[in-house]
Amino acid sequence: MNHYEIIYIFNPDEKELGKSLFDKILETTKSIKGQIHRSEEIGSRRLAYPIKDYYRGEYFLINLECNSSELASITDLFKFNENILRTSVLKKKQAETVKSALKEQTKDSAYEKDTQDNKLVKKVTNEAKEVLSKAEEVVEDAIEEVKEVAEKEEEAVEEVVEEVVEKAEEIVEAAEEAVEDVVEKVEEVVEDAIEEVKEAAEKVEEAVEEVVEEAIEEVKEVAEKAEEIVEDTIEEVKEAAEKVEEAVEEVVEEAKEKAKGVFAKVKNVFKSDNKK
Repeated sequence: MNHYEIIYIFNPDEKELGKSLFDKILETTKSIKGQIHRSEEIGSRRLAYPIKDYYRGEYFLINLECNSSELASITDLFKFNENILRTSVLKKKQAETVKSALKEQTKDSAYEKDTQDNKLVKKVTNEAKEVLSKAEEVVEDAIEEVKEVAEKEEEAVEEVVEEVVEKAEEIVEAAEEAVEDVVEKVEEVVEDAIEEVKEAAEKVEEAVEEVVEEAIEEVKEVAEKAEEIVEDTIEEVKEAAEKVEEAVEEVVEEAKEKAKGVFAKVKNVFKSDNKK
């Protein structure tokens, strides 16, 4: 069995997927009966140069032991994975078990970064306190000025309000008078309209009566003509019935004569058979 060191750099925005791939490699190694000697989730590090527009990457390191024929089942996990920025698979002479230098560097750089960030936070906090203190003084001065302006404006506003109220009362009185005039005119228009509607209704009623009378006369004439037609039809039907009846009687008589002849022939045949 051979010793291998695998390092891969993963998309920093998809850290959880990188961790999932890390676990998958460990599981695959166990499934092929390999051994894990060292596995490190190193974390985020600045790249030496941008890769796919990323300036940082998530680093993962695994030292394992397996047959060379089984290594492909692990490296195949890297194929077609767009979140992998770089991979490195190196053959080692022996098992690596101590903490890697890459892990130590990442830890130290993270500590230095935290220290720098703490200093920066303290500096910004102090400057923010000074700005806040000055802002409070400015706000207090502004409030005093606003109060003075508000008192002056209040007096002016009261005067304006009184003038507005007086003008509004005048407008309301004028509007009431205008409304009364409009109501009177509307009542006159409505009365005239009612009279016109009554006259129109009377004319319509007279016209309807004339139309109804004319329609009744026409219906009577049609009824008389229909009665005459019915009577003529009845007579024609009676005549046709009588002709049919006569024709039926003639057919019946002919049928009787033919039946008698047939019966006589049958009777003669019957007699001749009995004699034999």
